[in-house]
Amino acid sequence: MSAHRRRNLALAALTAVTSGTRACDAETEQVDFKVELGTRDRGGAHQIISPTHEPAAQALAEEVGCLANSLSGGVLIIGVEDRVGGPAALVGAQSDSAWLKARIHALTSPHYTVDVEEFLELGARLLLIDVPPALEEIRAGGKLRARIGSSCEELSGDRAREFLERRRGYDWSAEPSGVRLSQATRAGLASARAKYQAAKGVAPASDRELVRRLGVLVGGGSEADPELTRTGALLLAPLDPGIEQLVVLDVPSEGRPSRHSVRGPAPLLELFDEAWAQLTGRSFPETVTVVGAGRRLMRAIPDYALREALINAIMHRDYRLSRSAITVHAINGMTLKVSSPGGFVSGLSADRLITAPSTPRNPALAAAMRVLGLAEREGVGIDIMYEQMIRAGHPAPIITERDGEVVVTLRGGRPDAELLVFFDELAARDQSLDGVRTAMAITALFAATPLRAEGLASIAQCTTAEANQTLAALEAAGELRRLVRSGRAYALTEAARERFHSRLQYTPRRALDQHADLVRAYLDSQPQIGREDASALLGVAENSASRILAQLTRHGWIEPVSNPRGAGVRYRLVSPSTSSPSPNSVD
Repeated sequence: MSAHRRRNLALAALTAVTSGTRACDAETEQVDFKVELGTRDRGGAHQIISPTHEPAAQALAEEVGCLANSLSGGVLIIGVEDRVGGPAALVGAQSDSAWLKARIHALTSPHYTVDVEEFLELGARLLLIDVPPALEEIRAGGKLRARIGSSCEELSGDRAREFLERRRGYDWSAEPSGVRLSQATRAGLASARAKYQAAKGVAPASDRELVRRLGVLVGGGSEADPELTRTGALLLAPLDPGIEQLVVLDVPSEGRPSRHSVRGPAPLLELFDEAWAQLTGRSFPETVTVVGAGRRLMRAIPDYALREALINAIMHRDYRLSRSAITVHAINGMTLKVSSPGGFVSGLSADRLITAPSTPRNPALAAAMRVLGLAEREGVGIDIMYEQMIRAGHPAPIITERDGEVVVTLRGGRPDAELLVFFDELAARDQSLDGVRTAMAITALFAATPLRAEGLASIAQCTTAEANQTLAALEAAGELRRLVRSGRAYALTEAARERFHSRLQYTPRRALDQHADLVRAYLDSQPQIGREDASALLGVAENSASRILAQLTRHGWIEPVSNPRGAGVRYRLVSPSTSSPSPNSVD
């Protein structure tokens, strides 16, 4: 990414902040807002620091190192409070720009040079620090840090090793295995050939051509009996025959003895075929479900989600942890739990799984599995797994990192036929709707109302702008309505509420709760509200509007702008919030 593009991204984020978006909501993987260390006293008030305040430089050097270690670099905008939106967020930077540039160079190892630009925005002096991606890893304060989503995290242990290997282009799965093509099993080659033909329409003419197209030959593969990479050996041959690679257990409940099992060493293609037959035959059999006017064969867990959970474990596990196996529990025909050795790949976290670009731990293995049609193209897969589970009326997948393993839990059950019909009809009416965000928005409104773009962005792991697009599209499709014109709070339309009445998980809201939602929605687009405004908005007399505003003030949600007494008093939000009051938050 060029410096020009990084700067444009930074200025666009700053414009969003000055327009009212909280700085922390406008941050991205490339843009970070900061205030200098020492500019707040113990009470949180801003104070003056020296233009050569050393603690501020040390803290910013660590942030620079974090962005420098990313693939695209980024920009630090200094002088902006990250928990505030609007002009109030611009508190200004106090460091001398030339001194700060020199100190960042001195405090990073190896010494790293950045550009520091001064500019004024709404009268506030800000510093823009452009951080290009470094050619080697950068440390500051002895720490190796990397940008993960919109935060910087220190890396150590396996995560640091993986980060360094990825930067240096090392791929364990592409290394020579010492295993020859002649050692590949006939069943492994037959499985690869069948999958290749299903994916591409025609099978390669020979075994040598098959492995060449999979990219699993060492060197040019010109020898009479060519050597396979570790990917080729894992997929096709008995690599490390004494080590179990995959264990599938069908159990009545977790911790109980298995009723049926599949387990064994490589080759993984043979093992995958056995595991898939077990999961789709015994563990999660198909049943007939009436969907609309037709009948479908469906499972307690959708096929796509079931397959994606297993494939992801095979593709992304850490195979250097050779004494650990991928463990799959199929629990009572309703729940799938997959544990894969190795935590999240460096640069990935649980709150970025849906939208983060694919960063496989084993690139050569991932590439071969895509050729075989086992894995989706990069960047999709997890999001469709979420979508398929939610569309069927199941909870969203739970994906966590626990004790050095990635654990995926899918809780299924009887598919919700009416919900499937609804999402099918909606997709047919508007194919531009994002599937996973649409499913999450609708089902979130089954649990609580109203829904704001910030709330959808949080659960769907997308930007506020993307969430706004989805909510506006659902409004245009006739499924959602805004609480007030130009507001950012949405609820189900009356028709949608009637259709899904039995799925609504909240009790009818009290009158004051509804008034609170409307006042908040009004303040999305207006800086203040008075009793005349509230009277018109809520459809009540002015005296009643005054009492409602006073009650909201007592609960700390709004505050008077000036004199709190008299008919002309006006109110504003106490502070920006990411959600409306809960149904029980106002007495």
